[in-house]
Amino acid sequence: MDIFVEQLVKKKKSTGQIVAIAGTILLALILLALSVLLIGIVGPLSAIIIVAVFYGAWYLLTAQNIEYEYCVTNGDIDIDRIVAQRKRERIVSVAGRKIESAGRYVPEKWTGRNIDRTVVAAPSDREENLYYFTYHSKKRGNTLVIFQPDDRVKESLYEGLPKLVQLDWDKDE
Repeated sequence: MDIFVEQLVKKKKSTGQIVAIAGTILLALILLALSVLLIGIVGPLSAIIIVAVFYGAWYLLTAQNIEYEYCVTNGDIDIDRIVAQRKRERIVSVAGRKIESAGRYVPEKWTGRNIDRTVVAAPSDREENLYYFTYHSKKRGNTLVIFQPDDRVKESLYEGLPKLVQLDWDKDE
């Protein structure tokens, strides 16, 4: 019988994203003010400009809403990034038996390590109850994945891990 567990996690907005949101709103207001000033001169064209500004601002603002979906199937994990509930991108897909290490995430433990790619698939990398796993990808090299699984995802992933990795995980708990 196949075991399938999934979890959605919303990403918290970073300072850069908040600045981008404020800048988008400010730019939209400036463009709307300019188009209102040009209504007498341009006429119907300014209505098109107003609609385009609203659509562009909506598109950019909603693009800041990011979620991560963890799917564990028989010990294998897939992590997708979902942008504004309109675009889905697979960012991690690894068989549980290929995971080289896993456990509770402690940032100090990873300074100076040979990691080619780091994937933060959590609300932020400063959250409580973060976990990690590492694996080697032929395309991207040594990969560190930081995520925030609930108990169901942890248990399902644990079952697919190699025994030595399970022992390391148990030490971190």
